[in-house]
Amino acid sequence: MIFIIGCNLPIEDEKYIEPPRFVEKSFSDSKIELGIDAEHRLKHGIQLMWYSDENNEIDYYLIFRGNGETISDMSFENIGEVGQNDLFSFDTLFLDTTAHLHVKYYYYIEAFDNKGNSSNSSDTVTYTLHNSPLAISPMNAVADSFPIFQWIDNVTDFEYTSEFVIRIEKIEANTFSQVWTSRFYNNWFGFENYTPISFQYFPATSSWGETNNYLHVNAPSNTITCFGLNTSMQEGTYRWKIKSISQVNNQSGIDEASGESPWQYFYISF
Repeated sequence: MIFIIGCNLPIEDEKYIEPPRFVEKSFSDSKIELGIDAEHRLKHGIQLMWYSDENNEIDYYLIFRGNGETISDMSFENIGEVGQNDLFSFDTLFLDTTAHLHVKYYYYIEAFDNKGNSSNSSDTVTYTLHNSPLAISPMNAVADSFPIFQWIDNVTDFEYTSEFVIRIEKIEANTFSQVWTSRFYNNWFGFENYTPISFQYFPATSSWGETNNYLHVNAPSNTITCFGLNTSMQEGTYRWKIKSISQVNNQSGIDEASGESPWQYFYISF
């Protein structure tokens, strides 16, 4: 007589997975904006950015979102998944296009390997999305090395824009290089939804990361910072966008609520 004794063997041992970490948010006038932010790619939304897995063991990430007065009593829901091998997305980026305007959202993510093991929750980040400004000009052909940028703010009755950021990139051989960034206070009030706001390009006096206590003589009085190109703009193809900031952390100087236009394309030819 033969006895066969069966037992439940574990299919896979549980494995510790390092929780994901969100990328620290940069200043709005940094050479490259990093971290959670308003973004306009096909649709307007809140972009999340986290560090990649150094061990290449992650199969996918789940993104969770909540809103409320405090995190302790907040209910989070899963709003998306990002796969490690998804050819149509980056494995460390997620754009929340279902975010409602003027709502303060909180986010965290969890990582999963291909054996079903999951990490603990990441740190939590927060942001508020406001209306997207309408970038008007320049667009198409421009015969001006000091172009004037124009846009409509699109604020609502209970929204207030405190700062703007214009960002210019040059396009060469399908690559984008940062050319110029200027951050400035909003001093147009009352008609910013109906009359285009104008802001003319002027040369920068320092590059990103440099300490500089003076601006170009042609800089408007409401300019906060300006980095990048220190001459007139030359012939070539460019793109630009405008960011409207309505809330800045007084201690860190980091923006916490904003809206951003899609890229507007133009080329300079004399």
